[in-house]
Amino acid sequence: MKRKHFIQVNQLRLLPAIKMVLIALFLIGNVPLAISQNAPYPLKPLDAKRIAEIKNMLSEQPKGFGDPISKRETWDKLLKSGKYERFLRGMKNYAFPPFSKKDYFSLSNGTETSSGAGLTMMRKRAEGLSKVTWAECLENKDRYTAQVEAGLRDIINQKSWVSPRSDHGFKNYNGVAYSVELTSSLYAHTIAQTLYMMGDKISSKLRTEAINALYLKIFNPVLEKIRAQNKENSFLTETNNWNHVCLAGLVGAALATIDNKDERATFVAIGEYYSKNGLSGFGEDGYCGEGIIYYNYGFGHYAMLRESIWQATGGKVDLFSDPKVQKIARYVPNLEIINNVYPAFSDCREGATPDTELMSYLSRSLKLGLIRYDTLSITGKTSDNRRTLMMAFPNSSTSLKPGKTDRKDASSLRFFFDHTGVLVCRPAAGSSSNMGVVLKGGNNNESHNHNDIGSYTVVQGNQTMAGDPGVIPYTANIFDPKYRYTYKTISSFGHPVPLIADSTQRPGAQARSKTTHSNFTPEKDEVTLDISSAYNVPGLKKLERTMVYNRQGSGSVTFEDVFEYTEAKKFETAVVTRSVWKQVSDSTLLLTRNDQKMLVTFSSPGNKLSLRSEEITEGGPVYARIGIFIDKPIVAGRMIITYKPQN
Repeated sequence: MKRKHFIQVNQLRLLPAIKMVLIALFLIGNVPLAISQNAPYPLKPLDAKRIAEIKNMLSEQPKGFGDPISKRETWDKLLKSGKYERFLRGMKNYAFPPFSKKDYFSLSNGTETSSGAGLTMMRKRAEGLSKVTWAECLENKDRYTAQVEAGLRDIINQKSWVSPRSDHGFKNYNGVAYSVELTSSLYAHTIAQTLYMMGDKISSKLRTEAINALYLKIFNPVLEKIRAQNKENSFLTETNNWNHVCLAGLVGAALATIDNKDERATFVAIGEYYSKNGLSGFGEDGYCGEGIIYYNYGFGHYAMLRESIWQATGGKVDLFSDPKVQKIARYVPNLEIINNVYPAFSDCREGATPDTELMSYLSRSLKLGLIRYDTLSITGKTSDNRRTLMMAFPNSSTSLKPGKTDRKDASSLRFFFDHTGVLVCRPAAGSSSNMGVVLKGGNNNESHNHNDIGSYTVVQGNQTMAGDPGVIPYTANIFDPKYRYTYKTISSFGHPVPLIADSTQRPGAQARSKTTHSNFTPEKDEVTLDISSAYNVPGLKKLERTMVYNRQGSGSVTFEDVFEYTEAKKFETAVVTRSVWKQVSDSTLLLTRNDQKMLVTFSSPGNKLSLRSEEITEGGPVYARIGIFIDKPIVAGRMIITYKPQN
């Protein structure tokens, strides 16, 4: 197996002198830059001194999460717990998911409008390998060993490990080049964990083939990226979820399979340095612009990367030591509106909630005092052989005592992500109010961005009554800047924000909210955002949105838009809702969702208002956009909308 320009695993084992020369070439790094270095932590030559320091922290042998099948103490406890009985019953007739060329190419050949079919097929195969590995390690009866080996061999020989959406020009499928991305990093870590968990039950020949494949498709391309600083494998310098997801798979796979300590130390150093790019993508206040689903995914993998490195170095390298991690870890409790309901900002679906495994790990590791997560049972899951195994076995958080809750007084009433401009308001504990709200400022250049400056979500009980509609299914062109904001749900049209002279918001960093006023009291919270920069409308002199949240009685929230033009122009705003709605007067709507009812009143002093409504789906759950507009163009005015519970 020839691998031009790549380190070959058989050479590493048989010719140590050659191996050290090759690693030295990576460490010298005297290659001119071939790409733009705009990342907070740009590409740089490998740090030989840091690699040597990390090498001294590592054990002699590679190790993954959990224990290998031969070490039975924890495995037998898990089996006897009874929490895996249903899983094992279901595995008796389990069939390993086949690779479907039809699904892989369904997006490119036009038979599907999204990459969902291909991506699901790819990830189900990784899940399948995890499941048969879990089943054999729990039972230890050789019932599934042949299926593990067959699945492993099938995946190793699979032409591409990447998502069809990411296989540009099908370079991976055709063996021209290999990409480390979200799905291939999942495959790498899953394969590595399978080898580690199964131990000698995997034949030496198959083990060698698997490790060769990891070098070819994962390890070598990353080292080549750092050496040549080419345009491939840009996850190292990304500031979104890709960074942490790919690094977790890369480093986890290396630590579980690579015998050579120098190489293991190299990948730990890569993870330690480049994961700072992912952290930089969060606001200085801990806010995640990608929304809670991608927080679960991206920061969840950062936690997994941290645990891999923590275990490998005996706690001497701890990625949680960065002070910003504490703020990011509190994103979830700070973002909660009420009753475990969160806003569907960015590419997040309505009803999304935090990942319980992640929150349990964060709460104990960082002493967050999140009681609901500190007392959860987190065994019984087998959807992967990485984090579910990490959580089922003793880890760095297991022996830690839960922290004392620190959410009281003012912090329980509200949280203001002051750097980003996102305000969450809640009722006082024990009050008659059961209504909460969140107002989003931010900017229109966030990862997974929607043009949504000034958007909000209103919750009553455990129902989202009105506000941001969230994500729609990903289509072939949904991330293409030419088409992304042609989708109403992603443009500002599908959000509860103004239309200015028939214009929606513009994308880009220049569209940014500015907090001009805030006043928080036990009874009432007020904040004013200048959102004028979001609109590229000549003659727009002023556009401010003020939210007033009132905790008294059953509660209410009012949004007031104050606007001014240089000449008369149109003005419209919208109520966006999945509630059943009806107009009950010229200035009143009634929203009903399950057992909750809410009255919406609207006015513009001195102006006549009219309504226009439409149902929008774009492939997702249908919602209504109820446009409220001033009948004729005006130079300046106010638009006021108030939400008040009716039960």
